[in-house]
Amino acid sequence: MGEWRRLGGEIVFDAGIFRLRRDAYEHEGLPTRPFYVLESNTWINVVPVTPAGEIVLVRQYRHGIQQTTLEVPGGLVDLRDEDPAAAAVRELLEETGHRGAPPELLGAVSSNPAILDNRTHCFVVRDARPVGAPNPDPHEDVSVEIHPAQRVREMVLKGEIHHSLSACALMLFFLQRRDA
Repeated sequence: MGEWRRLGGEIVFDAGIFRLRRDAYEHEGLPTRPFYVLESNTWINVVPVTPAGEIVLVRQYRHGIQQTTLEVPGGLVDLRDEDPAAAAVRELLEETGHRGAPPELLGAVSSNPAILDNRTHCFVVRDARPVGAPNPDPHEDVSVEIHPAQRVREMVLKGEIHHSLSACALMLFFLQRRDA
């Protein structure tokens, strides 16, 4: 592979939850076209597992594909969170009304390294139980669904759960299951 050298970058748009950065590069000593990168905070995803071994999921509308999706709870690590695990606890409670055991890290992945600069931390929260009603952000409209783990695995494999980062978190969970 040839050598890539970043010459600099500038923010060309700030949308609050992400910033669009235009980078200048040279490849093997020659200037390239500009490359655009979305800068974003760290993201988290949570696989909440009930005492019965079921998985708590959320269904919500996604503007990018103009459809509802079934996915694990997740969101941004923001300034009030000291670490991704704290964001996992917060997002689980906000989106589902559930709490459970302390989050266990399943792994961290690059969200989409072609265009995003952030990572997604995937957690499992065992013994997830409802403690109140969901309280999502004002721009979120979510419904909570609870499914047997085996059914969730099948939904991922059949493409019924197609949010890539949710599918990744779920597959990390299934690959690391204690009872597998």
